Amino acid sequence: MSATSIVVPAHALPASITHEATRRRLTGPGLPAEHGLIRFGPLAESRVVPVPDLLAEGADPGKLDPYIADLLLIGHLRCEEYDAQEVVLDGATGRVFTMYLFEGSPGLIDVIPLAPSVDALARFLAHVDDFRLMRGRFAALAVRTGTAVVAEASALLMSVFSDEDWGHDGWGSAGTPSAWGHPIPAFWRIAALIRPLALVAGPGGGLRLDLPTGLLDEEFGPDQMVRIEPSALPAALVHEPTRRFLTEVGLPKVELMFGLWRDESLLRTLAELATPMDEDSCRMPADADNLVGLGSLIHDFEVVIDGRTGLLSYHLYGDDTTTPVNADISTLAFTMWMYSREQRLDEEHDFTQDFYHQLADTMAEVLSSVDPVACLPSTGEDDYCYWPEVFHDEAGGVL
Repeated sequence: MSATSIVVPAHALPASITHEATRRRLTGPGLPAEHGLIRFGPLAESRVVPVPDLLAEGADPGKLDPYIADLLLIGHLRCEEYDAQEVVLDGATGRVFTMYLFEGSPGLIDVIPLAPSVDALARFLAHVDDFRLMRGRFAALAVRTGTAVVAEASALLMSVFSDEDWGHDGWGSAGTPSAWGHPIPAFWRIAALIRPLALVAGPGGGLRLDLPTGLLDEEFGPDQMVRIEPSALPAALVHEPTRRFLTEVGLPKVELMFGLWRDESLLRTLAELATPMDEDSCRMPADADNLVGLGSLIHDFEVVIDGRTGLLSYHLYGDDTTTPVNADISTLAFTMWMYSREQRLDEEHDFTQDFYHQLADTMAEVLSSVDPVACLPSTGEDDYCYWPEVFHDEAGGVL
């Protein structure tokens, strides 16, 4: 096994892998040893595991779909850096699937198409890396930004998946490609449609991002945008780029994860907003005179701007601490735009039906690529990094 690839010795491959191209790939070039989307743990140990062997003790393998019973575990999709759904192989055809393992209920197990072959799977993963690093066929996209570039990047990345020969049969209980709701599995559509959203804005002057003119108006509608009169900005807000953004670009008033205070003409510092009870108990941040209340996030967090630096933090009412949530007003606006785009795309593509947490991981990766604050790594068990945590709130149906 090389430092970058997992190669399985020929003698370790089970006889049930009869597909010759699959055997050549696994014993020759191999599959990536490290990748953010898929981990090939069993192959790294020079083994594959029949699906019946994955069932819980006492579960009846006879209840497995006969096709699924013949599949072999070769890896797992990743989720928040941990193993998630199983990646299984049809040793006779080379088809690759994802699978939710219901260890104690084999009759509920179904498979979802992932790749027409392990060769194609390796290419898919390599192209996702190429896009992330803006190299290879994606090199021409580097340093270009805007909605047209997002569309171009999505089309180019989608072509990586659609140009493969998915065939007309050989997918067993997953049905034929002509019967699938989309020709490309949702796992790859997430990559093609969500990852390019990071290209909409370039570096800003004074703020992290320079959003395209009219981007928010186009997404939310001009009548849903709020621009604040300069006279309504508090004196504590001295960060000039933030002042210009609020007066010239503005923020949407629709409540998508974040909502402006209803009376946007009355922006005040936390000290000015404090009640006598707050003052008596001293339960407010020490720099409350410099923190301007802007709006609220779900989960009862207030969003405050540091009037000196433009940093956005969240503040729990009655607490004396704040926690950074976005680098500045431009990245908060990007987060709202990205979330709105995801909601529209999910209506068409139904990403969340089978790949909720992979979508959440992708959203967090896109956000972290433009905002160094929004997705800071956890520093302890009680560390709450707002955006990654809330994106992964499947029970709350956030995405």
